[in-house]
Amino acid sequence: WPVAAFCASCNKDTTEIRSYDGEWLLDYHCTSCGYEAKADIRSAKELKLGWRVDWPMRWAYEKTLFEPAGKDHHSQGGSFDTARLVSEKIYNWPAPVSFRYDFIGIKGTPGKMSSSKGKVVDLYDVLEVYQPELVRYLFAGTRPNTEFSISFDLDVIKTYEDYDKTERIAWGVEKAKNEQVYAKERRVYELSQVDGMPSIMPYQMGFRHLCNLLQTASGDIDAVIANLTDIKEEQIGRFKERCICAWNWIRECSPEDFRFSLRSNGEKIALEDAELKALQRVAEEVLPQVEVLEEKPLSQLLYDIAKDEGIEPKALFKVLYQALIEKDQGPRLASFMKIIGKEKLQTLLSIYT
Repeated sequence: WPVAAFCASCNKDTTEIRSYDGEWLLDYHCTSCGYEAKADIRSAKELKLGWRVDWPMRWAYEKTLFEPAGKDHHSQGGSFDTARLVSEKIYNWPAPVSFRYDFIGIKGTPGKMSSSKGKVVDLYDVLEVYQPELVRYLFAGTRPNTEFSISFDLDVIKTYEDYDKTERIAWGVEKAKNEQVYAKERRVYELSQVDGMPSIMPYQMGFRHLCNLLQTASGDIDAVIANLTDIKEEQIGRFKERCICAWNWIRECSPEDFRFSLRSNGEKIALEDAELKALQRVAEEVLPQVEVLEEKPLSQLLYDIAKDEGIEPKALFKVLYQALIEKDQGPRLASFMKIIGKEKLQTLLSIYT
């Protein structure tokens, strides 16, 4: 039978349909409690049509003209093929126009946020890491019949970078390759907005750079924002959302080698004589210029000191990372030192001078 009955007396599905009058009535018997009843398919709440009969019934009842469906429904011999025939031959309603959309995967894990739910990730988990505009962007910027993943690993950084590029193109800050690309990016950006286009372009900061700033500030979002001299008052709200998402991602999802915190125990690390001399020169020669020099000449200065002291640049970098964050490696060093700032660097390296 294309219909299942649940016993109206004991609510179990241990029923047998005995007869159908050809119109509206079904006669069923419950093998668990012995209950017998005639159920009118127009009103009985204990009857349920099978999926491939129920779906086309709803098309006909709702007068559906368009309904997309997942790739599993659209596979050859799948439920859409069956429902089309049932809809046309039984319900006398043409199947709606449709197209296939693909699966959405999950890449990486949202850490503690889903520990109580196993591998299930819901929208609340996603919004812990992605701003609402980013979630909409993932859908608006992807063809429906293309599979994509919502990432919680390092690809989060690329997703934010891609969105920021679209935003710059939409606001005319970055030039698109041609008018067609501009029109597409502009439209994707418009569809990504939750409450319509913002009055001014949101404040942009690279996601990776923001993560470094937040970790340097031990997650103090207000301190990070307070140091931004070029942010406008009306940009703070959305930027703060990004800060919250970035800090959630760092704490819950980022790989261990991405995380760091500035050394706070005041303990010296063991150094060879050449390494100590190089570190002292960094404190004496580099720190006074750290906030003045651009990243490239600052990096070159570190290379020159390593060469002068007869050690590999890689060894000097390892020493600096250990002295600053107790790790052998970390963010790009010259840029990282500029983020930390002269004052904090002097505090951290003063024990070696």
